[in-house]
Amino acid sequence: MIVPMHKFSFLVFHQDYNDFLEEVRKIGVVHLIEKREDVSDEVREKYDRIKQIQSVVKFLGKRKFGQTAEKGSDNGQQALEEVKTLIGDLEDKFQQLTLLEKEISQVRPWGDFSKDTIQKLAGEGLHVKFYSVPASRFKEEWFEQYPIEEIGKQAGQNYFVYIQEGEEELELDADEIRPPERPLSELNYYRKKIQEDIRTVNEKLDAHAGKSLEAIKTYGYSIKESVDVHLALENTEKQADEKVMLLEGWVPEERKEALTDYLETNNILYVAIRAEQSDQPPVLLKNKKFAKKFEMLGELYSLPKYSELDLTPFFAPFYVLFFGFCLGDAGYGILMAVAALLLKKKVQKELKHVMGLIFYLGLSTFLFGVISGVFFGIPLFDTSLPVYRDLAIRFEQQGTDINMLLFYLALLLGGIQIIFGLILKAINETKQFGWTFAVGTLGWIVLLIGSISIYGYSAISDIPFETLYPALYVLLGISGVMILFLNNLKRNILMNFGLGLWNTYNMVTGILGDLLSYIRLFALGISSAILGFVFNSLAVSMSGSIPVVSILIMTVILVIGHGINLFMSGLGAFVHPMRLTFVEFYKNAGFSGGGKHYKPFKKII
Repeated sequence: MIVPMHKFSFLVFHQDYNDFLEEVRKIGVVHLIEKREDVSDEVREKYDRIKQIQSVVKFLGKRKFGQTAEKGSDNGQQALEEVKTLIGDLEDKFQQLTLLEKEISQVRPWGDFSKDTIQKLAGEGLHVKFYSVPASRFKEEWFEQYPIEEIGKQAGQNYFVYIQEGEEELELDADEIRPPERPLSELNYYRKKIQEDIRTVNEKLDAHAGKSLEAIKTYGYSIKESVDVHLALENTEKQADEKVMLLEGWVPEERKEALTDYLETNNILYVAIRAEQSDQPPVLLKNKKFAKKFEMLGELYSLPKYSELDLTPFFAPFYVLFFGFCLGDAGYGILMAVAALLLKKKVQKELKHVMGLIFYLGLSTFLFGVISGVFFGIPLFDTSLPVYRDLAIRFEQQGTDINMLLFYLALLLGGIQIIFGLILKAINETKQFGWTFAVGTLGWIVLLIGSISIYGYSAISDIPFETLYPALYVLLGISGVMILFLNNLKRNILMNFGLGLWNTYNMVTGILGDLLSYIRLFALGISSAILGFVFNSLAVSMSGSIPVVSILIMTVILVIGHGINLFMSGLGAFVHPMRLTFVEFYKNAGFSGGGKHYKPFKKII
């Protein structure tokens, strides 16, 4: 759900304003209303500084905290500059090393040589020239015909030198190349030196990661706080010849008590008004334990507008089911659930919701693995397990199999989510604009649910469908009037009819396309099971017959293969249900989004 907001307007005497801002920051519940569209150059520079700090913190956070003699600085600003310098040095060293490695690869075929010797020979009229030729074109008789010496072979090329006396040129089908500027030993020496420099810089960075990381974070927080204060001052209106300061902000209903206590205790004049839909206040979501874990997924797309429904608790159960459908392996589900439970106690507080989400996804994967009969790629319906064997026989007698049933189950789940989305759309329209705007959507709900009910009643009761035509005609008549003529009671009926026809075309084609999109659930589940089965077959066929060695080989193939399958299929199971949520479900639910995050003006450190 979306937490109701209240708009607070504060009137503060100018001499007390700084103290007032400090107390408001301590309470930390007011989302300031920004009245200036642009920001000053000073604020923009601080934002750039914050980005630099975030980049450095992220860089240091990935490093191992080394125990070295040289420690980082306790001064966050000084440590930041030192780390930035070290990062620049590290990048330069790596660039030098890359160029040196390229030069070494070119010089390696020639090995070590003495530049002094080459220069002495040149003084005697003997010039050393360097050649390369494909090994297929190199001829042994060249050694007898010309003063050449083979130096080495590499990558299908023969490298040799030719001792030229006077102006005599070598007439061979070979390519003369530029002589190396430095011998291999010299290049290896510089490479070792650069590698030592890189090691030294890394040790210094590890020292900073161990001691200076928190100081740099604190420095970043201090800049962020100064930006917040600066923005608060920029968005303050000066009244009564600049004697009174006017500040406005949004406060969640459930958090306003501490603020109002402070205001009334200190006799600060304020006005609090409950937010209207047209005000577009910031959005703060509040969901129960299960749905809260899915807020992070919804925010990947967009927050709802303040006037909309929060769809998080409504798409969460479907997302869990769809993920399990796509991955659909009981063994993988057990691994995910157990791993989530074990890691939940070790990860940071911010990641505990992620572990909880993975746990639920693992349970769903296990459930659909049991339904589809797949355990680490083993098709249980092909085994002699009692339940699966009996079900396989029954399916065969009825001319079907588990895959066909899963295909229809995917369409059924899709149909349920589409209709559920339309119901939420009607509620959303009623909430935002009134029930008169929801009549057309209600007409589609009546048509779809009524048609399915009539068809289902005919199938269950063995009454011929043709006998129920009168009920169907009544249903079409009622829903048709709602869809074509009453879709907006505040518009002209002829305009409603024209727009109703257009909406009918879009709905018919859209619902059909949306329904077919849910087939991907079945397709991904099948592909995951097949890939797991393939790795099992490879493990058996490639393990050989040596007792202990075959078990080791089989284990390695199974671990690597199922690891790859779990990663790839898990990625697909994460992305595609999200697509079904953000495209098909959100569209049918009438979700528009565009809400802005609730970010209170508060102290960070």
